[in-house]
Amino acid sequence: MNNQTHTMKTLLRHTPTGQYFQSVDKWTCERDDAYDFGLIAKAMKFVHKARLSGLELILSFDSPKQASAFHLGSRKSGCRA
Repeated sequence: MNNQTHTMKTLLRHTPTGQYFQSVDKWTCERDDAYDFGLIAKAMKFVHKARLSGLELILSFDSPKQASAFHLGSRKSGCRA
């Protein structure tokens, strides 16, 4: 049985530049230097309060190849077809 622990980081990446959020006025190209929000809800709350756009939510696991990106698009009124 494999008892390896896998860690997940919750990051924000600016889609146009590819830079990761590090602090309020600082962005970085290095995933390892990015701020880890820990919880998806915490990252989403920050994006909403800061009124940021053009972002992706990155769920990063042990290796960069084990990451999933979710585009945080603007909300549109109405229904989707």
